Amino acid sequence: MTELIDPISGGDRFVLLLVSVVMLTTTLIPVGVVGFIQWRKVREHEATSGLIHDMLARSFTSEEIERVLTGTELDARSANSIITQAKASFACRTLP
Repeated sequence: MTELIDPISGGDRFVLLLVSVVMLTTTLIPVGVVGFIQWRKVREHEATSGLIHDMLARSFTSEEIERVLTGTELDARSANSIITQAKASFACRTLP
């Protein structure tokens, strides 16, 4: 390895180091960004799956689950039904 670097003068070594750092940075930044985006998507999918599982355990209908996931507004009767179910399931829990 030293036989490759020894013939290069001090100023040229700095340029070589600078070019190497720039090339490494331009490679690592996009890879890191893609990695973080994919990690966020996995976390969102886990959260959605957990929410759906919890809602199914509380006997929500598929329409109610769809409304919650898509963010559409519920009519008053559906909202009261969901609140009543949540209160009932909370009241039925036993304390340790």
